[in-house]
Amino acid sequence: MSYDQFKTYMTQYRKELQDNDSGTWSSDDRDWAISAGLFVGSGTTSSGDPNYMWEDFLTREQAAALFHRLATKYNLG
Repeated sequence: MSYDQFKTYMTQYRKELQDNDSGTWSSDDRDWAISAGLFVGSGTTSSGDPNYMWEDFLTREQAAALFHRLATKYNLG
């Protein structure tokens, strides 16, 4: 497989993760995180709802933003 083929397949795979699919077990946790302002989404879905991309990977940059929001909200730093 060439690098270009890999990038194409990886892009397709990531698109499958970058929607609002999520498990029912985390519903309360996700609702809390949204209402607390910890998650703001990335763009919108085709229905116009915020796209939280629940199943996608978390980068270190996103983790830093999440931790900063949490610390700010609860005066932890």
